[in-house]
Amino acid sequence: MNEIVWSDIVVQLITFAILILTIVLIVLAFRETIKRSKQIDNMPIIYIVIDIALILLLWFVLDFIGVNISYVVPNLMEWATKFILPWIVLYWLIRLIKSFEKK
Repeated sequence: MNEIVWSDIVVQLITFAILILTIVLIVLAFRETIKRSKQIDNMPIIYIVIDIALILLLWFVLDFIGVNISYVVPNLMEWATKFILPWIVLYWLIRLIKSFEKK
């Protein structure tokens, strides 16, 4: 029993290390882009890193609790595209129409 638990922990740690490496590469790419453009502030990078860290934390917490991520995430995406995305599109469409009316 202990061997199975340790092997699961090792797999989770390897997955976590790969995800951290991916985050680091993304942050380095954003920093390089900012250095080249000089128009963007450093704050968006901090927000991106915080968002990625929160998503990873949620991913590992849900996996640790026993929630099947491969079932939950696609269902959440389907629900969001059916119910939330049309409202967002409608909001921006109304703003576009109002901006045309002002001109």
